[in-house]
Amino acid sequence: MRSKIIVLTGFCATGKSTFGRKLALTLGVPCFSKDTLKEAMADGFGSNSDLLRNKGSVATTRMMIHMAECCLQVGQTCILESNFRLAQGEWIKALVEKYNAECLTFLFLGDLNVLWDRYTQREPDRHWVHANVGENREFFVEGHLKAGIGEVSIGQTIRVDATAFENIDYEVLLAEAKTFLAKP
Repeated sequence: MRSKIIVLTGFCATGKSTFGRKLALTLGVPCFSKDTLKEAMADGFGSNSDLLRNKGSVATTRMMIHMAECCLQVGQTCILESNFRLAQGEWIKALVEKYNAECLTFLFLGDLNVLWDRYTQREPDRHWVHANVGENREFFVEGHLKAGIGEVSIGQTIRVDATAFENIDYEVLLAEAKTFLAKP
């Protein structure tokens, strides 16, 4: 059986992390989340770390790629969750090719204006490392579009419109992941 990766990516505030935790528990597969790794690094380096502020997202993404490679080396499946930029998607594609793995991508998208509102409402309750001083709606929207967030598509891709959570059928998404893993 070929190694497999499930990628959860797309816009911020679309429920990727929440779905990743549920998917990991349901499938019994580890989920490596950029935000969780970044929070652990922040707690270790502290709030005055210029390195973390300037390179934290890239460093945590590189760590995720390394952990995924460790899984693929031993034929294990893993889940990678982040708002991967287009260039970072290429890192995942390289792993898939190197290990002749299969990939299923869940691409979480939505109306960026609605997502901005959701993003700002959740911010006060999040870990301090996620504070984006000076960010505004225009920066949020342009940042997503310029970085190619929402364009990463590796292997079979399932697009999820997360503008309104109540319109997402999570059971169907879980069934798709189970079907993907069951394929030889």
